[in-house]
Amino acid sequence: MRYNKDTCAMELSVRELCALAHKSGNLDAGAPHRRFDAMRKGSEIHRSVQATEKNYNAEVFLRNTTIYHGISYTVEGRADGVIEENGAVTVEEIKTTRGRNFAYGARGDAYSQLRCYAYFLAEARHLKSVHLRMRLVNSESGEIRDTCSIATAEELYAFYCSLLERIEPFAREELTRREERIPSVQAVGFPYPHPREGQIELAEGCFRAIRKGKRFFAQAPTGIGKTMSGLYPAVKAVGEGLCDRIFYLTAKASTRREAFAAAGKLFAAGADLRTVVLHAKEQMCLRTGGCREGGVSRCNPADCPFAKGYYDRVNGALFALLGARHGFTRGLITEAGNQYRVCPYELSLDLSEFCEIIICDYNYAFDPAVYLRRYFDPEEGERGEYVFLVDEAHNLPDRARDMYSMRLEAGPFEAVYARVDPAADPALEEALGGFLIAMRRLGRLCTENRQKNEDGSENGYYLNRAPLENFNEIVRTAKGKLEQFIKGLPAHPLAEQITELTGQLRRFLSLTECYDSRFLTYIELIQGRVTVQIFCLDPAGVLDTAMNRARAAVLFSATLAPLDYFVDILGGGKQADMVELPSPYDPSRLCVTIAPGISTRMEERDKSYRKVATLIAATVSAKAGNYMVYFPSYDYMEKVLEQFLDKYPKVPHIVQQRNMKARERDAFLDYFKEDEGRLRVGFCVLGGSFSEGVDLPGSRLIGAIVVGVGIPGLSNERNMLRDYYENKCERGYDYAYTYPGMNRVLQAAGRVIRTEEDRGVVVLIDSRYAEEPYLHLYPKHWEGIVAAATPAALARRLQLFWQGGEPAK
Repeated sequence: MRYNKDTCAMELSVRELCALAHKSGNLDAGAPHRRFDAMRKGSEIHRSVQATEKNYNAEVFLRNTTIYHGISYTVEGRADGVIEENGAVTVEEIKTTRGRNFAYGARGDAYSQLRCYAYFLAEARHLKSVHLRMRLVNSESGEIRDTCSIATAEELYAFYCSLLERIEPFAREELTRREERIPSVQAVGFPYPHPREGQIELAEGCFRAIRKGKRFFAQAPTGIGKTMSGLYPAVKAVGEGLCDRIFYLTAKASTRREAFAAAGKLFAAGADLRTVVLHAKEQMCLRTGGCREGGVSRCNPADCPFAKGYYDRVNGALFALLGARHGFTRGLITEAGNQYRVCPYELSLDLSEFCEIIICDYNYAFDPAVYLRRYFDPEEGERGEYVFLVDEAHNLPDRARDMYSMRLEAGPFEAVYARVDPAADPALEEALGGFLIAMRRLGRLCTENRQKNEDGSENGYYLNRAPLENFNEIVRTAKGKLEQFIKGLPAHPLAEQITELTGQLRRFLSLTECYDSRFLTYIELIQGRVTVQIFCLDPAGVLDTAMNRARAAVLFSATLAPLDYFVDILGGGKQADMVELPSPYDPSRLCVTIAPGISTRMEERDKSYRKVATLIAATVSAKAGNYMVYFPSYDYMEKVLEQFLDKYPKVPHIVQQRNMKARERDAFLDYFKEDEGRLRVGFCVLGGSFSEGVDLPGSRLIGAIVVGVGIPGLSNERNMLRDYYENKCERGYDYAYTYPGMNRVLQAAGRVIRTEEDRGVVVLIDSRYAEEPYLHLYPKHWEGIVAAATPAALARRLQLFWQGGEPAK
């Protein structure tokens, strides 16, 4: 439903009106793909049935405007058929069904759609009565059953008004939103009396991009206030009618919290807008055992009491929340879900339709499997004017590659196949067996680097820049057979496992639809087992498509270096605007020093452990306080830590462990107390939980020591990226290794200066920091960066800095 200010009318489709008026029943989160498949099949049946009729007008467009209780409604849609015969007019609605004797019939909203079209036709042609025909077509047998009736114009009008009465609360909510709440934004000023340096420039750049419908990339160091600089102009754009909703997209929970707090400040300043924070389904679930139990989704009315009868109770939860709040966090939504016995995750999605600011993970806008279809689907989405604000955009390249890449392994299919009884389930045996034969045949392609192992098994790989059309057809066939099997035997002992396998095949096929020159097919044979991978080398194409769902996209981070690299791989295109802003903090309050006398390259690490430990000691000896030391791997960290504690056993320290849980991560950060003069050293891994998204201002962190240049570990995937970008722009190694690594370094270093009062040091340990291309990758506010050749020289430089003098050069 959408309010058109030009016509002062609520605009919606007949389908939307009837679905909203008849909202009831269960939630089945496993059904979306089945619904779209059914729609495609239903359209085919519609066309075939329509083609057999005489005196038949198919897909007749009808529109009606009716004023009810002071609200004007413009509703439109296409009637499946209008038949004019013997002076009578018949409106027809065709619906598909299945099962014996039409057991499923047509839903109530289907009959309501038929009556709506009949009313529209009666009004348009001034008819006293209209014939109605509901035609049910059994999709399995092809049998047709008609239900016919006659209704007067008065009866149709009364029925139509009853539908409008049911949706009136939603219409009044939308009317208030458009006529009162959104216009309130126009008078809102910037919520801070003294904007920071660069903040206004960033906000103005964002607003220009939104007004012109462009993409805008901003590298803005910590302290500028990126969140408000992006959100404020987007909110003003909503107030001026340039966009309908703002999607604030983040990679981490901490940035979601910052965005929600910023939205709260704008609300306090007079922007009467609503904000909702979306979380993953697993984080919202109230069901005992969770929404996935035994590896299978339990989001269905049979397994979950919060899904059963969801649509019977959800309106109560929605209007209770809307009447009490303007900002909706996970806690508020789960509390309402528990009170009204509705799924909190689905409630948050329904609630988002009443909000102007939607804060969520990248997935909800970019992932082909989970993006918000209610907004972005080309067929059934809202299709409004949106703005994407992409925070911490340096995380998006790898996230996007993951979204559009997938590895299909034979092992899970073999495990299920081994449990199939061919005599009892020949169809299942055929479907899985045919697929596994096709997988094994792929192994024959792995002639490159093929070698035999001692046990007789083989290793090898195969690369192809084109999709495997024949194999994809086999996957499509196997998926269809497995779906048909489960449809016929939903209670089969292997139903859960087969559903999981079907989901893998479905996702694999969905990615083949995105395949272009930026993708690669990678088949790997390891000890005789075959895996096939669709690998997204360059996410620029898929991100460009996804960002076309919005009017404008603003992408910002403290570490988009080099900027042209990120514009390229994030789908910015040649028309993108970009800006690199200076730090608002006094650069003299940060002392950055290179320790170039040590190589941390893999082949030389064994020689570096004691030297690195000595440099850590030299750094922390200059001033007692809280420090973090970042390492390229857990193994390297543990080797250096052993040397460090052997020589300095009394230094208080804490160590990042593998696979830490949320509570353990919080305890790690809580270790860094705000008390000057106490030495504490944290040992952690670069690129992990504590190298970005961590805010330890003041004396909670006064120094960061980065060991190595942060490059990702060597891998087949990274080497494929290197080769692709070498062919594309002759910067293959930089795109695959150097630039992603340097962003990790900059993120870690950015933990030190968080406020105007902070002072701190950054020490970079690796000989490569004194060489190209690193010398040209340092941010502008790292002025005065020099090298310290020895631990003693490093200690002297840092001591002078802490004493308030000029650092030694």
